[in-house]
Amino acid sequence: MSSSPAHPSASPSSGEERWIETREGTLFFLNSLFMFPYLMVLIPLATRVFVRGVVGGFEEPSVIVDTFPTLAEYLLPRMGWLALVPAWLTKKNLGLEHRPLPRLALALLLMTHLFVLGWTLTGWLGVHEGILPGGLER
Repeated sequence: MSSSPAHPSASPSSGEERWIETREGTLFFLNSLFMFPYLMVLIPLATRVFVRGVVGGFEEPSVIVDTFPTLAEYLLPRMGWLALVPAWLTKKNLGLEHRPLPRLALALLLMTHLFVLGWTLTGWLGVHEGILPGGLER
């Protein structure tokens, strides 16, 4: 019996590191973790916009479609500035990464962080009341 891996192409050859184990891969992984709070808001928000805006349902507050967006409406004006940290980290990672696909993903991540910062800043300046799309009038 040989002790060689079942799929030699899946393991790096001697001297090669797997991309995720490199500095660039580690920073990419950290940047992707910073997207989780946004996804926790965007999925229910998209549902809320679809249900209220397209279908015309839920004319009163609903636990199903309003919980996370309402929490975001409360937290973004107070905590949205914290998106500076992942935006800075993503920008730093863009300077290190040279492969096209990870750079595209990082650019999308950076745009998302900048959108959160922009939404927070425009809320502070009074451009909007902080009500996310599909929300009920206060």
